[in-house]
Amino acid sequence: MLARIGALVFALGTIVGITAAAKPPPKVGGWPDTLHVFVVAVIVAITGLVVWRRGRAAEAEQPRTGTAPEAGPFELIDAASESAATLGGEIGGLGAGEITRRVDALLEGYVLPIADGRQRIIDRLGMARGAEILVTMAYAERMLNRVWSAAGDGHLGEARRVYPDALAALEEAGRQAKAAREAAR
Repeated sequence: MLARIGALVFALGTIVGITAAAKPPPKVGGWPDTLHVFVVAVIVAITGLVVWRRGRAAEAEQPRTGTAPEAGPFELIDAASESAATLGGEIGGLGAGEITRRVDALLEGYVLPIADGRQRIIDRLGMARGAEILVTMAYAERMLNRVWSAAGDGHLGEARRVYPDALAALEEAGRQAKAAREAAR
């Protein structure tokens, strides 16, 4: 709610500021008589922007409510590396169909929802730290897709050879998320 109010105040301040700035001065080299309106509108727009950003950050901190509890992206990152480690210990004895099914479960249950929550990660940690985690997760997703593709084509050796890269990327994303959350406190 606070983010919407902030966005509205920002838009209103911007519109009024643009309108006030559009009036030419009465004499060449002078100032228009709407200068005070422009300055107030700029202050209102900046205030709205600050409120908007703080509202977005507060929304990122709050868990979503609904019929079923939904894990936030940070909890999903932690759970993804745990689930991936379990698969890593079992992948040597699994057939192609089971590997593709388990990789699908990792992608659909963890990796894709984390990607959907990317804005929440950036809102909470900032662009630099959030992007670092998201790039690592993108690499993990790429490696998981490669494992799935190799297993789906019947190349189990390649799937088993590539899987540790996906697991390492998920574990690294977990370490990055933990370090970023501790630094943000």
